[in-house]
Amino acid sequence: MLVPLPIACFRDPETFAANATAPCWTDLLQQARSLGLTAQLHALFARHQLLQSLPETVQKHFAWGWRYYQKQRGSLFYELMQLEPCLGRADYPCVLLKGAAYQALGLTVSEGRLYSDIDLLVRRPQLSDCKDRLFFAGFFEPAISAYDKHFYLELSHENPPLYHVKRGTALDLHFALFPLAGHKKLETEFVFASASKIAGSSLQVPSLSYLYIHAAIHFFWQEEQHKLVKDLIDLDLLYGQLAEQNLLLQLLDDAEQFGALEPTVNTLLLVQSLFKRALPAEVTALLTNSPYRRDVARMLVLWQLGSGPRASLAGALWYLRGYHHKMHWRALLHHIWVKGKLAWQQRHKPG
Repeated sequence: MLVPLPIACFRDPETFAANATAPCWTDLLQQARSLGLTAQLHALFARHQLLQSLPETVQKHFAWGWRYYQKQRGSLFYELMQLEPCLGRADYPCVLLKGAAYQALGLTVSEGRLYSDIDLLVRRPQLSDCKDRLFFAGFFEPAISAYDKHFYLELSHENPPLYHVKRGTALDLHFALFPLAGHKKLETEFVFASASKIAGSSLQVPSLSYLYIHAAIHFFWQEEQHKLVKDLIDLDLLYGQLAEQNLLLQLLDDAEQFGALEPTVNTLLLVQSLFKRALPAEVTALLTNSPYRRDVARMLVLWQLGSGPRASLAGALWYLRGYHHKMHWRALLHHIWVKGKLAWQQRHKPG
């Protein structure tokens, strides 16, 4: 099975570096730049002590990417420090998610990983208070239509994005890990129960297994196609740390308790097949016999990693499937009708 160059590289960097030709390096650098993976490749080869053996031009590209990542990383920690005064006095947990959590924990997946916003999870009853605290810290919510506001708060899993008035920092304030319209019945309280405070901070981070579960949900139950390769690499790196700490059985237990065995089982199977990871025998047995295997969905992922008409068809089916997971059909049809009506009214507004 042919796989994209970044996946082949993360699967076995030693073999890749030994066999890569000049055109291969060029293709890898182009793909890495478009996916925001340049600094993560720098970190990958550095971890395997291969960086100095790479072609000089490749090293230069990786070094440029790494400098940009270091600047971003410094900005992220600065932003987290700015949140301390307003959120530190809250009498409820404020839990970092995704990239901010990876960085705060110093996970392997964070090395070279770029971020576009800060994701924060609070319980639904504390959402209003948290927004007020962020408002006085300089964050604002851009004006949106009444329907869009309703959609975010009643059908989605997060507040409309917040932005800092001076620094432009984007902050996504979550009250769940998946849109409510998806009717997945996920038990968000288990995320809070798994969370622990960051040393020297009032902010918290979920356990490693829940970070994987969230990444799996984001990958397997959504419609996004442009970041498939990047998201698969994140999952593989998270898997690696779970495996190192013998937490894979705990991961499956947590996923069952939370209500997300389907994305967890199928992303583990994708990691196993694409990155050639040898899962422990007891985990393999559980995955082999799992009723949550979705062979057709995984086939759509593999097809999208290729090119041509089959990849286009798979992408279209993946898109429809993702929206089917995020909204039941009645809510989806209503959403399409309302958004279409609002767009028509906007186009035909007098003046």
